[in-house]
Formats: sequence, structure tokens, C-alpha cells
Amino acid sequence: MSVPQTINGLMRHLRNDCNIQISGSYQKQQLISYGYYHGYKGYRFTKNRHNQIPYTDFSEVVAVIEYDNNLKAALYSDLMFIETAIKNIVCNESANGLKLGTFEHIHKERMCDNTTNTKLQSKRLRLRNSVYSKLSTRYHDEEGSDNQMVRHFYNRGEDAPLWVVFEILYLSDLASFFECLNESVREHIMTQLNMFDISIDTNRNLLSSMLYTIKSLRNSVAHNNIIFDTRFKDRKISPILKKWTEKETSIQNITLYSLIDYIIIVCCLLKRVDFSSSRAKQLVYSY
Repeated sequence: MSVPQTINGLMRHLRNDCNIQISGSYQKQQLISYGYYHGYKGYRFTKNRHNQIPYTDFSEVVAVIEYDNNLKAALYSDLMFIETAIKNIVCNESANGLKLGTFEHIHKERMCDNTTNTKLQSKRLRLRNSVYSKLSTRYHDEEGSDNQMVRHFYNRGEDAPLWVVFEILYLSDLASFFECLNESVREHIMTQLNMFDISIDTNRNLLSSMLYTIKSLRNSVAHNNIIFDTRFKDRKISPILKKWTEKETSIQNITLYSLIDYIIIVCCLLKRVDFSSSRAKQLVYSY
């Protein structure tokens, strides 16, 4: 088992083995604060470890770390706002007009079209399993807790209302939930958001494509992972999202290769859920 490196030893390693100048108590404290593994090791390359950044001084490493931190700070509140707003809109429209506002009732009444589509039916069954698995986990975790959101209903013999389910859904679950809704409900939500374009989005799945796309960015920002080089990217941009975004913005060649492409998509969503457009403008100014 190797002996743990001291801070002085790590500084020597950076100077002698990495050709990065680092010295003095100030840079020593920076190395302690930013960390060697989360700091230098994570920021020594772009996208993958084969694309090394030719640093010569530790101050350059710090500058990249601070740039990345500032990007996350600029995006955090907007990503959380988008997630909350879309959840509320989808939740309200999914239950609108129904006698019961429970997930089980909505699954039966609002996820019931196109039943011969086996792929869609499989998605709906997986969504149902995922929701009840999360409810079960949350019910168990609430034992002894003051916040008994799920237990409050199940201990009275009632199903949890949809808003409770939405409180425990991840962004990817929200995208899946939207995909599983009847086509007419999806179209109504998209129309309400002023996003529906039949010439591009014939399947009414643009919103779910957007949510799946920003999910990895949202998670990286929330968990303080590196974002400046889009190493979090976990999928190619869907043709529908690409066409719609390029038509919406008149910006061509959106590929998700650069963080600016994600910011463009985030701004498009912000314009739809923040009717003053002030958040989108402020994000652009911050970037």
C-alpha cells in the first residue's frame, strides 16, 4: 500500500513531474483548498485524459477551476428553476380535469393511448415500477423523520397525490413521465409552453428530449462536477431538438460539443417558463 502524499510532496510532484511551478504558502493553501485530485487531477485535461492542458504555473490551474466554478454558479439557480417550473406545469396539466389526482389514476387515464406500441407500453410499465420503487424508498426513509410527506398519505390508506410523486422524481424521471403521457396531453403542454411545431416535432417529444439533454448538466452542476469542457455529455443531440433549437435561435451547428450549446438550450427553456425573459438574458450576461 502506497504512503499518502503530503502537501509538500504533491507540490514537488507538480514541479518535478508535471512541470508546473508552484511555491509559497499562498499556493500551498490553494492546493489544500482546491484539492489535488478534485482540483489539479480533474482539471489537467479537457474532455478526456489524452487532451492534456499545457499548464506551466499553478495559477493557471486555479484560473480554470475558478472559471468552472463561476459557470456552475451562473447555471445553478436557472437549472433548478427550470426543473421546478416544468414539474409544476406537467403535474398540473396531467391531472387537469380528472376526478382523482393520483399517479395510479393518471397512469390509467392519461397514459393509455397507442397501446399497440410495445416500446411505449414498456416505457409506461418501467415508469410505473420506478415511481413505486421511489415511493417505497421514501416511505422507508421517512421513519422517524419530521417530514412525512409520503407516510402522511399511505398511513391513512390513501394513495399519494401526483404532486408528492413529482417531489421525488429526478429530471430523467420527469422526461420519462412526459414521454409516457397521451399524445394529446403532450401536445397541450407543448402548446402551453409555446414550443409545439408540428413540422419538426411530429411525435410531441421535444420537451422530453430537452430534459434528457440537460439532465447530465444539471446533475454535474448540483454535485459540483466539472462542466467547462462538457465531459458530462451522455448523449448526442436528438434531430428534433437540433432542428427546433436552430430554428428558434437562428444559430446553426448545435452539436452539444461545447458548453455554449447547452446554455442555448437552457435559455430556450428559460424563455418558455419565465415569461419576462429576464432570466435568459441574465444568464447570457453572466456567461
